Amino acid sequence: MTGQAKALMAKIHIGKTQLKMDDVTYRVFLRNLVGKASCKEMTEQELKIVLSGLKQKGFTPVATRFKVQKRPTPPADKAIYLAKITALLANQGKPQSYADAVAKKAFGVDFVHWLAVWQLKKVIQMLAVYEHRQNK
Repeated sequence: MTGQAKALMAKIHIGKTQLKMDDVTYRVFLRNLVGKASCKEMTEQELKIVLSGLKQKGFTPVATRFKVQKRPTPPADKAIYLAKITALLANQGKPQSYADAVAKKAFGVDFVHWLAVWQLKKVIQMLAVYEHRQNK
């Protein structure tokens, strides 16, 4: 089963819930549309037919928004270093996740906010050297 088929099945089940179909009604609906009583038995094309049938009955899929990762407020001793890192990233046009990747590669720590002060200084040095090389 492909990822596309799994996504279609998820949308179909969300539609079933949104339209408040009980199990018997849902299975009759599937049999009338494609002749099968379960999504697992269907091909991708049949799943698309079922999804369009749900849309005709009034199902409106809602797109989920990307969740923005909220970062905690850093302690005062780290705040100036994190601000410097943010400024260097902005100058280079890099996202905050770039600093996280540097922290992961250099220190094995997932987020730059979790680094100790001495490690933050090293990240600043790395970003400054990178910026210097790019400006040559």
